[in-house]
Amino acid sequence: RRRGGKPAKAAAATDGSGVEEWGGLSNGATLAAILLALVTAKGAQMALRPRANAESATPSADFAPPAPSKFSGNELWAGAGAPITDEFLMQNVTCTKRPAQGLCGLPRRSGRCARFVIDDVIPTGDAGELRRLVEWLISEAWGAGSGPPSVVDLHQGSISYKEQFVELAALMDFKSIKFEEAQKETYHRVRRILRNALARLFGIPEEAILHDMTFFSHINATKEAKTMHDEYWHLHTDTEQYGTFEYTSLLYLSTQGKDFDGGEFVFEPADGADEGRRVAVEPRFNRLVVFSSDAENPHRVEKVSRGVRIALTAAFTCDPEKAASIGPGFPPKRPESEAESEETG
Repeated sequence: RRRGGKPAKAAAATDGSGVEEWGGLSNGATLAAILLALVTAKGAQMALRPRANAESATPSADFAPPAPSKFSGNELWAGAGAPITDEFLMQNVTCTKRPAQGLCGLPRRSGRCARFVIDDVIPTGDAGELRRLVEWLISEAWGAGSGPPSVVDLHQGSISYKEQFVELAALMDFKSIKFEEAQKETYHRVRRILRNALARLFGIPEEAILHDMTFFSHINATKEAKTMHDEYWHLHTDTEQYGTFEYTSLLYLSTQGKDFDGGEFVFEPADGADEGRRVAVEPRFNRLVVFSSDAENPHRVEKVSRGVRIALTAAFTCDPEKAASIGPGFPPKRPESEAESEETG
């Protein structure tokens, strides 16, 4: 087994562009037999379901967040040219009022919604390992999506391929590749560090926040948007778009001005807020942006004009039912019934 290269029984067919196709397998299998049903946007239409008996206790002093740094700017908040000099940057925002569960929802109930920027919270070697992992998978998927953004979801086990999502385990079986132990360990370790960092920044117990969706985005400026799903630059709020996000963390794995141009992350003013309060974060390798996910933090990404922009989105929820639905665990595995059906097909 190997990390890259052509499959043992490669299909030589191409579409005229030199890109391998999955259709001409020697064993007679078809593309439909290899790909699973398209992955839908899980949770995109799920309503937030607060518990009937939400806890109202306050966290202990051990979970008090450190004092915020001074916000110094109305447009560019954090530039890519150098790491931030403070421990972190913080900006308070007015919470959107809605039910929020338990200790996880305490910041919202107590009016402590915010956004943060912090550099180098992840070990540099781990951030580099994740970047290489994404680049490898995108390469193995023949460039992945047909439009600029490609998505790799290791926990749910899906990857962009042309104009759809396919099962990652099926792709890896076909290519005769597998994840290395270092890759698995790094992925799980980074998710734990992100959860811990978010809990500290918002002053809540780590065990109170639950993992929601986690996925990588790979935006390639050389590709043109072909569908509305390729238009990654539109303004949105995460809770509205995904349904159950309470907190969002973004870990950048590439640097603006070095790896790509454009691609700034922009917080727009919330409804009714001062129109001039628009702030931008320039992505920088191993920079982390954390924020409460509702309408107090509407945001967008500027179009990437050159190069490739890579980021990891790790979201967290207060909804135990949603957290329980996030699976299977990484690395993904194909259901035995599907593998057997291909062998006998």
